[in-house]
Amino acid sequence: MVKAEDTIEAWVRAVGLTRRGLKPGRKGRPTCADCFFHRNQLCALDLESPCSTFRPDTPQGLVPPRQPALLLRQGAG
Repeated sequence: MVKAEDTIEAWVRAVGLTRRGLKPGRKGRPTCADCFFHRNQLCALDLESPCSTFRPDTPQGLVPPRQPALLLRQGAG
């Protein structure tokens, strides 16, 4: 039985859509192969490093980036 991921990887290589590696990167250093968009064939870019829209591919799916806490200023008077 052929796994779906193996078929997708073979198709991507055969069509020549990407030069990027298909293996996930080392821990602590994200690569395009770790990106949700790349793994789901939604990325049209062919870059050597992750772009500004990089989102990690997690079991929960696409997770929005964490937003910084809103700090309120104290009134002047």
